[in-house]
Amino acid sequence: MASFGLIAAYCAFPADLRWLPFLLASFAAIPAVAVGLRRSPVGTRQPWWLLLTAVGCLNAANLAWAWSTYLASTPVRYDVASAGLYALGYLFLLGDAVLIVLRRGRRDLGGVIDAAITLLALGGLLWDVVFLPFHQAANVPPTEQVFLFIDVFVMMGILGALLRVALVSRRIIAVWLLVAGLATCLVANVITVYAADPVTNALPDWTNVPFLLAYVCLGSAALHPTAVMISEPGPEPADDLTPGRLIFLGLMMALIPVVGGGRALLGLPVDGVLIAVGSAVLVPLVMLRVGRLSAQRRRAEQELLRLATVDTLTGLPNRAACLERLTTELATFPGRQAVLFCDLDGFKPVNDRLGHAAGDALLVAVAARLRGAVRENDLVSRFGGDEFVVVCHADDPRAAVDAVCERIREVVRQPIDVAGEQVRVGLSVGVAFAGPLATTDDLINRADLAMYEAKQSKALGRLSLAHA
Repeated sequence: MASFGLIAAYCAFPADLRWLPFLLASFAAIPAVAVGLRRSPVGTRQPWWLLLTAVGCLNAANLAWAWSTYLASTPVRYDVASAGLYALGYLFLLGDAVLIVLRRGRRDLGGVIDAAITLLALGGLLWDVVFLPFHQAANVPPTEQVFLFIDVFVMMGILGALLRVALVSRRIIAVWLLVAGLATCLVANVITVYAADPVTNALPDWTNVPFLLAYVCLGSAALHPTAVMISEPGPEPADDLTPGRLIFLGLMMALIPVVGGGRALLGLPVDGVLIAVGSAVLVPLVMLRVGRLSAQRRRAEQELLRLATVDTLTGLPNRAACLERLTTELATFPGRQAVLFCDLDGFKPVNDRLGHAAGDALLVAVAARLRGAVRENDLVSRFGGDEFVVVCHADDPRAAVDAVCERIREVVRQPIDVAGEQVRVGLSVGVAFAGPLATTDDLINRADLAMYEAKQSKALGRLSLAHA
């Protein structure tokens, strides 16, 4: 409220003393941001440190402006030192926005990039249509044009990124206040273009009011209770690679050069620096966006493939993956395979007595033990229910199977801790060896029949083995 009072007092002060309430109102943002920094948890204060540095640079620029405009023995219309400090302050604001985006919007980085691309392109359009014609007509020095160009372009990028974060995190009022502060500052820069005297380029004092409102918004953002939530990860909205989105990104990327080329054809002034810098910034952002969407699609396809070939409970290859692997091996190295069809003995009593969660834990434990009992190039798969299939590949499959079965026998003897109890299960194993003309179905069926033969001699906590 005190800052709003200073803004009201600014308009009531004599013209030659208005720099005083202006500085008081703008400097009030520094302790406000410092308070917000202290309130933030340790480890999440980096954005507030950057905002504090940015506000400090902007206020240093205000001091330089007040000195050169009101207090110096020879006032000047434009001061390079203050313009440089303003540009530096906006760059720190950009760093602050980047940190907020990386923390609050890291689950929505694609949407943030889209928003930044859009606002940067619109910023280039704003510069070409609003600022450049005025500067050309008023013969504004090139140095001043460069600093203002940096201010506008950087602010548009910041505004786009933060606006996306604010739209996704609607209840974080502190982010909305930051957006309001930046938007007000941008509007203030546009106002200065239209309000400047066409001959002297002097500005009426009321044009400073929007800048003061921007400082109030930045300080209020730091003091708002939701400021502590800025560094927390936000929600993850849908981010699909659609034709409409690709077309939109392409249009935004082409906006600056197309508008510049159109103005050149009409004989209007064109800013070559804008086209060069705008393209140098927008093209990499669009390529990064397309690359992220493409990588996201690949990850989704890989996940679908994984889900189609992996048993979600045990992490072992599922039935489909097992049959595909066996078919491939039989076609490539016929006669070198052995299939072990394994079925748990005593699983149902454990599942009925201790519950399905305990039964799942038992299956996971058995899967881990089987995986540890086979050789590195052997395949262990969950075929369904409490059935597992092991595919061994070796020049001498019988010798390999003997060694694997011996290791399986050792792990079956050990009790398994399930739901706080020590339980024992048996394992019935049917073994089938591939001949030169063996097929996948034939091999699996023979191993399955051998497994049922082994069950006839089952004993809990033992390995029952039969060969086809």
